[in-house]
Amino acid sequence: MRDLDRGEARPRGLLISDSRFLYFLILLLALALRLYQLEADSLWGDEIFTATQSALPIGELLGWTARDIHPPGYYLIVGRLAVWLGWADLTPSALTDWLWRFPSTLAGTLAVAVTYRLGADLLGRWVGLGGMVLLAINPVAVQYGQEARMHGLFLLAVALSTWTLARALDRPGQLRRWLAYALTTAFSLYTVYLAFVVLVAQGLWAAVSRQPRDVRCLASVLVPRRLAIGPRLICWLVSVAAALALYLPWGPTLLTIVTRRLAVSDVESGVGPPLEFLVKGVYSLGPGPGWPAWLFLGFWMVGLGSLAVRRRFAVALFGGLWLVLPLALPFVFRDPRALHLRYVFLLPVYLLFVAQGGMVTVAGGRELIASGWRETESHPARVPWRSGSEKRAPVSSAFLTTRFLRAVTLLGLALASALYLPGYYQRTKPNWRGAGAYLAARTIPGDVIVTGPLFDVGRYLDYYYDGPAELMPPAVLVASLPDRVASMRASGGRVWAVTRFQPASVGAVQSIRFPGLTVSEPVVTIYEPDLLASAMIDLMQQAVAAAPGWAAEMSARGVLDPDPLAARAAAYLFLGDTYRAAGRLQEAVTAYEAMVADYPASAGGYVTLAEAYESTGQPQAAVVAYQQAVALNPAWQGTRAEEAALLADAGRWADAVTAYRGIVE
Repeated sequence: MRDLDRGEARPRGLLISDSRFLYFLILLLALALRLYQLEADSLWGDEIFTATQSALPIGELLGWTARDIHPPGYYLIVGRLAVWLGWADLTPSALTDWLWRFPSTLAGTLAVAVTYRLGADLLGRWVGLGGMVLLAINPVAVQYGQEARMHGLFLLAVALSTWTLARALDRPGQLRRWLAYALTTAFSLYTVYLAFVVLVAQGLWAAVSRQPRDVRCLASVLVPRRLAIGPRLICWLVSVAAALALYLPWGPTLLTIVTRRLAVSDVESGVGPPLEFLVKGVYSLGPGPGWPAWLFLGFWMVGLGSLAVRRRFAVALFGGLWLVLPLALPFVFRDPRALHLRYVFLLPVYLLFVAQGGMVTVAGGRELIASGWRETESHPARVPWRSGSEKRAPVSSAFLTTRFLRAVTLLGLALASALYLPGYYQRTKPNWRGAGAYLAARTIPGDVIVTGPLFDVGRYLDYYYDGPAELMPPAVLVASLPDRVASMRASGGRVWAVTRFQPASVGAVQSIRFPGLTVSEPVVTIYEPDLLASAMIDLMQQAVAAAPGWAAEMSARGVLDPDPLAARAAAYLFLGDTYRAAGRLQEAVTAYEAMVADYPASAGGYVTLAEAYESTGQPQAAVVAYQQAVALNPAWQGTRAEEAALLADAGRWADAVTAYRGIVE
């Protein structure tokens, strides 16, 4: 890299002392924002998966993550910490919620520090500080720095991988830098599968970067000089090969997941209108929807342009691909769940280019052409507290003007982010902890708590509830009523319900509202099986009607981003199961048909529908449903599937049903 910082003399000692102070101030700010109200909300959403699954024995954990949408790295790290330090065995409380989240807080804070180093090495100290403060205060980064999920750790892993690559490209002859890149890349690959998209952007950066023939690295000696492959690209390829070698144990699992994903993509609706999806992707980067997101995107584009003007095309291309590739990937897989993708990992590099563009814009392009911000490109930027031996130059008016403009830019961009932080802290999140404590204090042996269908109410409530009542879905209660009513009469047991929506008001029940939840407490005890079964069916019908509105409300509040159709499909599943338990089979079939219409990518949904067709004497329809299930899950295909298809072609529907049932079981 070459020195672009020719022009006015700079008072180095003053610059470094200022950057040192700002560095620690921003780092403390980042930590404080991520620690603030860390335990205020109970674990919610997928955080409870972290608390219930990550502490499993390693073998069980690996088996579970092989069926999950994320690799095992985060679960292994956090789970082993929880086991070794003992909080995995504690009763769920505000303290354990804090402990489960703290690894993400630490990772998010460290990512802020790494962002400075990356920015300082690529674009200079002031841009590094700019990206650092924007990441520290970004509401999306703060959110995932307070969640017991892998996205905060992935943010750190990607920032480390990119920073180590930048250092390696600057000194391709130093083996330890390439080794660091290989290790951090493997770390990111084991954390979130989207790391492979990052790898593509990094590879293109290495490929188009200037490849001096006078620099040789250890790997490049193996490639003849007559081949048009530069040393940086050669070393990158070798480093990636080393990272992939470390990833080999998980390779077959990844192949299975990708194969299954491609198999179901043909029956899914995709990501919707492209423009709508891309707008949502831009908004997901923060600091908030609307003009702030577009302002930041505009500065990002200016930042890319400023580097192109300086003929730093490789870095500009990398900055562009960094954002474009992840936003384009969902269109390849036609995955409607792409709307749920967490793009927080893009923030370190994205915000550095935003800071670059903001400074260029405010300075009117003066520094872009004249001197720039970069102290030197002949070596990586020093850490901010090393002053070096340079002599202090007099403080010129031009320097003071430049520093003032930089400060104004940083403060303005930081303020745009800070305006949205209060909204994040004030979001209404489901209070599973409060609902569990309320129920534990009031339920008695013999009570039953019915859990609603919208996104694993039973699993989440079970984590916090430590009382004597049984938790079950409504279909299980209805199916067990003939044997249960007598014991409930003897014990005085009652039927409670916990839902994510507000049920219709009835005289026999009072509704206790918690943030994001409703506890339906019985005030009149009912033991008639028909009345209880009708009440459960009615509750599930209300869930079907409430599901789309609930999903839209959660998205508007920024709490969750559920797919309205998937939410309604889950409610239809519960309704169909309840109908089936009550012996109303044809109504169950109708509910299941509506379920697969809303969510046609679920192999399990088609299996359930096929079983319902069987129970109503419709073997031909059952075969069609089974065939759809087999098509959605490649693991079920093979010789047995071909034999079942032949039976169906021959019109032997009952035999075909038996054959397909044997496959899916």
